Order: sequence, then structure tokens, then C-alpha cells
Amino acid sequence: MGSAHAEQPHPRDLKSTDNTTARNTTALVQTFEKGLQLLEYLVEHKVVSVTSIAKLMGIQKSASYRFLNTLRLHGYVEQDQHNNYILTDKVSKMGNGIVPRMEFRHIVSRFLDELAKRNCKDGICNLGKWNGKEIVYEVQSANFEYVQYSVGRTVPAYCSALGKAILAHLPEAALATYIQRTPMEGFTEKTCTTEERLRAELQEVRERGYAIMDGELYLPLKGLAVPLLSGDGRIKYAISATRTQYGPIDSLIEDMLVPLQETAHDIVEYIKFYHFD
Repeated sequence: MGSAHAEQPHPRDLKSTDNTTARNTTALVQTFEKGLQLLEYLVEHKVVSVTSIAKLMGIQKSASYRFLNTLRLHGYVEQDQHNNYILTDKVSKMGNGIVPRMEFRHIVSRFLDELAKRNCKDGICNLGKWNGKEIVYEVQSANFEYVQYSVGRTVPAYCSALGKAILAHLPEAALATYIQRTPMEGFTEKTCTTEERLRAELQEVRERGYAIMDGELYLPLKGLAVPLLSGDGRIKYAISATRTQYGPIDSLIEDMLVPLQETAHDIVEYIKFYHFD
């Protein structure tokens, strides 16, 4: 009894299959390119028709319709009462989702540089981020050579303006955990070192809308900070203005409070628009 062997394909058949696959891949790439071309045209012109797309892309109206209808089925366009196609916000949402982290820092840096240039020429403006334990300096204005607390460095939250601006808006459970786990070291005779005093200061921050640091880290160093409140209950960032000066902190508040609040508002609007985390 003879054994059965699977029939092996002829080399010509293999070559034919490879050629067919290559042609299919080329056609797929060309279709994808046309789809990208169509999206770019939609972004530029906002409203298009089957006829205008056919002329632009050099294709039949039937093909133009298929392209546009595919985009409609996937939510990228919708039709108006005249059967024109209008771009939806799905494309912008996709773009917002892939804006890199560095872009956020770049945007904030521009705001802080402008703020410092206009209102804080003898100090420095900062973006601080709460990492759950302390404050990380994420962005600083480029107008001043004061680098004791440079980008990437951390400072305690309980005795910095940035930290108190954020702590004041933490949920009570998170604040209680922070206080329980944090030894309040005294850096100067002005440093807050007790829970009672810290809670009193945080209540003042909530009531007046800003936090101060008056010589708690370094005697001549004054700081003023406002939180970046996005309205969703989360707090992660604050911005501040700091400068080395002797005497009362009142002049820093008078010079910088309103500009800081306005800049914080503008940054929050960017955070909302670009869906930054």
C-alpha cells in the first residue's frame, strides 16, 4: 500500500502568490495614503463634498463616497443638511491624547518665562509637582540665576509655598496620611514643625486662595504660590514666585499675586484643552 504525500506547490505557484501579496500590499498602502490625504484636506477645509474630494484626489465619485462613508461610520465625519461632510472632534481628541509630556513642560515654561519677564525680574517662577511625598521642581523661568532649588530637585511640602498650596487642597485622608508619615524638620526658626500649625496655615490657604513661605527653608527666601485647580477634584501642580529679600513678604504678594493667579488660570485652560494628566 503506497503512502500518501501532500502535493508540493510548484515554484511558479509560489512566485505567483508572492506577486499577488505584493500587489495587495501596495494597493493597501496607496489606499491608506489617500485616506491620510483626505483627512488632511478635511482638517484644512472643515466641510467637503463627494465631488470636491473626487476632484482633489483624482478618483471617481463612487470611490470618494466610499472613503467619506467609511470615515462617517467610524465617527470622524458627519453629514449636514446639504449632504456635505463635516469633521468631528474625534481627530482633535486623538491628537490631544498623544501630545508628549515634554510639550506640557514647554507650554508651562513659556508662561513662566513671560510672567517672570513682566513681573518677577528679581526672582524666579516655578512649577511644582506633588509626587505624594514632597514637591518636585518641574519647570522654572529662565530669567534668573538663582539655582538653589533647580529643576528636578525636591523640597518638603509642609514648609514651601508650592507644597502648602497643594496640601491645602488634598482630600482629608491623603493629608492625614502625609502628616502622619512626615517628620517636620526645622530648617530655620520660622519653619512649621507641628501638625496644629500646619493645619491652621492650610486653612488660611483655602480661605485666601494662595500660600506663602516666609523664611521657612532659608531665612531671606520668600515664596508665594497658587494651586492649579482643574475642577475635577484632583490637585497635582502649583506655580510660585520666589525671591530673596529681607523684610516683610507683603511686597512679594502685592507684586505677584494677581499675575500668578492669571497665569495659573491660563495654564489650567491648557491642561483642560490638551487633556494633560
